[in-house]
Amino acid sequence: QFDYSTAYAVLIPSIPGRHKFDSYHNFGYLKLRKAIVDAFPAFSQKAVNSGTKPPVLCQMSSLGYLNQKYLGKFHEAIDYTSTHSVRPVQDYDRVPKCKPPLQQQLQIVWPTVDEIRDSVEGYYGGGSVCGKTKNVSLEFLRPLYRRWSNVGKDPLRTARHVPHVKTFVQPSHDGRSIDWMCLTSHNLSIAAWGQVQKRSKNQRND
Repeated sequence: QFDYSTAYAVLIPSIPGRHKFDSYHNFGYLKLRKAIVDAFPAFSQKAVNSGTKPPVLCQMSSLGYLNQKYLGKFHEAIDYTSTHSVRPVQDYDRVPKCKPPLQQQLQIVWPTVDEIRDSVEGYYGGGSVCGKTKNVSLEFLRPLYRRWSNVGKDPLRTARHVPHVKTFVQPSHDGRSIDWMCLTSHNLSIAAWGQVQKRSKNQRND
């Protein structure tokens, strides 16, 4: 029923340390961006012009400290409809004009306390879902959250189990297929995906 003949995989590594300008596209979210740009050397303006620009969906089991600027730049770099027109390193400090609200561009799938309690694993399953209150309760994150479970439509009963998988996905503009997916061990944090630093003349991805 499904044709995977055109599917392929790209390894997205993260290595702690400082990576200078000649290698920063080999690691973290800049490596993911490179894979997306290679997969979509040109994209249709149909999604943008029709107003149905697909959001990036982020599902993980650990949420580190984030700030709004970082998350916006993270999205800007991996959104296949916009990444061709941005320079994620050179323009890291640039403030985009007329940018839609972040909640229209990126969504975070995160289990609720009730979903963990009612899972097969119960509260013990919450040990694999790591998020400090000060990190998960940041005001700018609240509109981005989406539930892990879908009670009305869950044929595989995935909602009965606490998630430990990490998945980053961008659907097609019509929502009928997936344009790219990253199945990874990266949680959503600066430490996991790296950050552009400009502490000297050489930009780095730390």
